[in-house]
Amino acid sequence: MPDLPVLSWVSTSRPKPGNAGGENEDATALDAGALRFAVADGATEAWQSGGWASHLAAEFVRRPPTPGDFPAWLTAARGGWTPPAAGTAWYVEVKQEQGSFATLLGLEFRQPKNTPGLTWKAVAIGDSCLLVLRGGRFEVAFPLATVSEFGSRPALVPSSTEVRCPKPEWLAGRAEPGDLFILATDAVARYLLSLPSPADQNPLLLAIHAGAATKAPEVVLESLLGLNDALNDDASIIAVLVPKPPEPSR
Repeated sequence: MPDLPVLSWVSTSRPKPGNAGGENEDATALDAGALRFAVADGATEAWQSGGWASHLAAEFVRRPPTPGDFPAWLTAARGGWTPPAAGTAWYVEVKQEQGSFATLLGLEFRQPKNTPGLTWKAVAIGDSCLLVLRGGRFEVAFPLATVSEFGSRPALVPSSTEVRCPKPEWLAGRAEPGDLFILATDAVARYLLSLPSPADQNPLLLAIHAGAATKAPEVVLESLLGLNDALNDDASIIAVLVPKPPEPSR
């Protein structure tokens, strides 16, 4: 089997302006060796949604589901979720009974047998998005492709077995050398999809590319902080850069 390409990546997350780090309800998780990456966004009104988002992202990275076994995967993820005990106030107990809610976006790369390059598969529930930048434009925008598709009530993965989980969406493709894969929670994804084409000279995209190439999250974080007013939400990014082959020696 050919050697796996060495992907370069960066991951960063920051809370909504004015909030402390512990109030960030976004989550990121990755296992670069296994080529698995995930972001999740907890629902603000729900009980312990940030913790549920972290748990979902980590569970995807630990063992990604397939379309056929997603219900069993979610059952196992719910079974492993142990939020803190609720307080004594009646409204806190009600929130805990209703459960936690979060979006989920997971991305997995694979090396086909006896074939160079990588294939990828993504799963999404909600408005955290996968964007693939190629040649100055977004070749892929999944599961939402335009700003108008974002709303105030995205699909959410519930922690409670009493609440039906929306049907996950799936997408697969082949990675090309130089592709930049961006997993972003809704505020960042919506901003990036609003950019005019070609978008690759936008300061945030330049920072994401540079951060992924050098594994420097502070470069991306500084650019995100410069967009506080535009984003006004928790903001999380994982960016994965597919290497280009080395230039032939002369």
